[in-house]
Amino acid sequence: MAAKKKPTYGTNGAAAYDIYSTRFDSNAVRKADLPQELPRERTAPVKKKKVKAKAAVAPFAVVGSLVVACLLIMVVYGYVQLYDATSQVGALNSQLTQVQEENAKLRSSYESSINLTKIEEQAQSYGMRQPTSNQKVYLNISGTDKAEVLQVEKENAFQKVWQAIRESFTGLVEYFL
Repeated sequence: MAAKKKPTYGTNGAAAYDIYSTRFDSNAVRKADLPQELPRERTAPVKKKKVKAKAAVAPFAVVGSLVVACLLIMVVYGYVQLYDATSQVGALNSQLTQVQEENAKLRSSYESSINLTKIEEQAQSYGMRQPTSNQKVYLNISGTDKAEVLQVEKENAFQKVWQAIRESFTGLVEYFL
């Protein structure tokens, strides 16, 4: 075998050898000698059409939303009525205690103002006198107590619902007007 010739490396003025240099390599192929390929033809990117979905509103969803809104308004209205009723009950309870106190004061002043001797004198001046024994009548109630329960007309469930809706609606109208 023939001895291969060691490649010589050039330094190109630098301290390091340029091992990729082809000027000293006789077997190296020059880039200029390589066949030039034409660049590949590029195709323009195809734009994809965006499909926009039309949003359709279902009638059932609209009706359901309206029903939910009505129910929400009725619940809020119910809470307002409950608050008003509670406020009225509190006011009436305080008024009741005041009236009961006033009643107790008036009753005590009334009882203290009763003078039986004065009343008897006034009655005698009108010509009244004490009853005699033959004027006294005694009643004997030996029968048992009797109570009657009145029958109330029963309303239809639909009538009750209709009446409740009507009362709520009129209350709502009165509240906002």
